[in-house]
Amino acid sequence: MIFCLCFVFVLSLLGNALGHAQSTSEDENYVPPWVKEEKSKESEGLDWYVTPAIGISLVRDTDINQFSGSTGGTSVSSSSGFLSYDPGFRMDIPLGVRITDWFALEFAPGFMVNGLNYLQPNESFTIGGQSVSGGQQVNLQGDYYQIPILTNFLFTIPIDPHFTISAGFSLGGMVTAVQTTSVQGVTMGNSDGISTALAFAYAGQFGLDFPLSDKMQAGLYYKYTGTGAQDFTGGNFFQFIQNNDGTATQSVQGYFLYRF
Repeated sequence: MIFCLCFVFVLSLLGNALGHAQSTSEDENYVPPWVKEEKSKESEGLDWYVTPAIGISLVRDTDINQFSGSTGGTSVSSSSGFLSYDPGFRMDIPLGVRITDWFALEFAPGFMVNGLNYLQPNESFTIGGQSVSGGQQVNLQGDYYQIPILTNFLFTIPIDPHFTISAGFSLGGMVTAVQTTSVQGVTMGNSDGISTALAFAYAGQFGLDFPLSDKMQAGLYYKYTGTGAQDFTGGNFFQFIQNNDGTATQSVQGYFLYRF
């Protein structure tokens, strides 16, 4: 009887010792919930996304310097004046990474196309045997292409669970290409080629964002894009044009965002 009681007592002590050791081990390995959340975020990595956007493009009338020369065997001469453009189309495809909940960095190539409308010289314009006096419009036919290559710095301001406000600025370059098909009824042949210019570019934007899910978002934003001085080279009518003030383009675009 005494032997049985001693055996039970020894088992009880052994069980308590094992339980205490297990509890101590669990305490040493305990990880607070907030540490688990931080490790989970670290394991997820950076928040990458792509944001295709389309909309309208409006190029402000641009001042040009006086010029003269010959294109396609036709002499051209003009005083200073300004160029006017038709409304056009814009598309951007930013690839971005969200650094924090309120800041993102984007690489944003894009494409814009507007039709040429008219040139209005301050004094006179001649092409071949034709002459247009100052203040009158010279009809232009052709396309004006802009290819912005920008880095966007985008800031997000949470306002409501259903939408946020975003604002940002961009820096980079602008490649411009112009194909003029006719000037005041005089056809510019294909052999005249395309005139191009490369200039510094900058932009600012403001928009509304509407989250659809953890991975998708849609929205609408206004963007202003400007360039430095443009000196066109190559062929065609635009090879004579210098635009010291650059261009200013306003656009309104809708976008769809998808997170990887």
